[in-house]
Amino acid sequence: MEKPNLKGLYEKIHEKMQSDKKLKTIAISGLCLFIVLAAVMFVYSRSVLEVSVNGQTIGYVKNHEKFLEIKKGLKARFKDKLSADVQFVQEIKATPVRAFGHKLDLEDDIIEKLEKTLTCKLKAVAINIDGKEVAMVKDKATAEKVLDQVKQHYISQTPGELIKLEVAEKVKLVERYVYAKDIISAEAAVDLILKGGVETRTYEVVEGDSLWTISRRENIPLEELIKANPQLKSEHELAIGDIINLTEVKPLLNVSILKKVTYEESIPFETETIKDNSMWTWDQKVKQEGQKGVKEVTAEVLFANGIKVSEQVIGEKVIKEPVKRIVAKGTKAEVAFRGNGRFAWPIVGTITSPYGYRGREFHSGIDIAQSKGAPVRASNSGTVTFAGWRGGYGNLVIINHGGGIETYYAHNSAITVSVGQKVEKGQQIAKVGSTGRSTGNHVHFEIRINGSPVNPLNYL
Repeated sequence: MEKPNLKGLYEKIHEKMQSDKKLKTIAISGLCLFIVLAAVMFVYSRSVLEVSVNGQTIGYVKNHEKFLEIKKGLKARFKDKLSADVQFVQEIKATPVRAFGHKLDLEDDIIEKLEKTLTCKLKAVAINIDGKEVAMVKDKATAEKVLDQVKQHYISQTPGELIKLEVAEKVKLVERYVYAKDIISAEAAVDLILKGGVETRTYEVVEGDSLWTISRRENIPLEELIKANPQLKSEHELAIGDIINLTEVKPLLNVSILKKVTYEESIPFETETIKDNSMWTWDQKVKQEGQKGVKEVTAEVLFANGIKVSEQVIGEKVIKEPVKRIVAKGTKAEVAFRGNGRFAWPIVGTITSPYGYRGREFHSGIDIAQSKGAPVRASNSGTVTFAGWRGGYGNLVIINHGGGIETYYAHNSAITVSVGQKVEKGQQIAKVGSTGRSTGNHVHFEIRINGSPVNPLNYL
């Protein structure tokens, strides 16, 4: 048998092995190239979200879920800082872009950048009165507190037990987002509603008016009334027909309060006059001092914005009865007569008012009542130094008797002598009347020594 050719066989096996090795290398290289190409294609084709505000890029996030988490975290930060729900003024955009060349940002970094970039509005509550928004406060609880404090202001300002409270206007609380600067405190809102606006109207001055009486009647502080009328020349003098500006505060809420009020009221005393024949007609004496009584009054009182509008009395109870004042009035009259003194009576009649003090007023002569037209005679001889009208004396005659002595005859209806005329004792010089400051027909008779009045009864 032929021997196998081992050398050739070995060479063939070696050649095959070398060929398989080359193929394996080529295959591995191709696989690596494919993997690299696939990785490049994956990276290049993958997208991320570009976060921006008003065209300004803030950063990049992985996907929409991450973007929503960031927005939620951002709102939580604003809410913690401002103690209110917020609404962003600018729109936050999330735009898909290829991831190649863009680095993803950390969540906290993006939130911090957005916090610096964004402007926000706060959720607040508007107090709406009759369709008009009057104040913006931070929340519903604050708004309700404001309205309650306005009502409490008027309740505490008025006396009595509350029966009913009504607000004339329709009030609504409306939630909306506003800038922080538009929100005011509860105290400021209460003040705004109570003070409201200022209304000006005019008033024409009538007889008896003064700024003080107008101020009281219109319930406007006097200083405010003076300030509203700079055109007045003097605050102490008003002329009939002057036009006065009346300015008053008009609250935004009109609150009516009905209260049960109990108060004490004085009861006036009566005066009884009794006659006393032991006293002269010009004398009177208080026998018993009067005392006012006291009664307790219960009433239902209606107040409008703290000002009393009406009252209905529902009950009265006398606590203390009044004590009557009793006055004794004299009936004893002194009749003038002609005596033998140095001076004669100017007329015969009843003395209705003596010489001396009448209350706080000093009476410098005596009054002798007589009918109108009765003759008035000279008390002594002398010269007429005055015959005419003199103020409260009315028609007056003065006679000079020498030695510094003069006599006065006042309130005459007519004068029958003239200045410079010499008269005799008992001569008619005038007629009884009631001219000047006088009540009833009588002669006011005085005797004066060196200009000072003396009691005529000591010289007649």
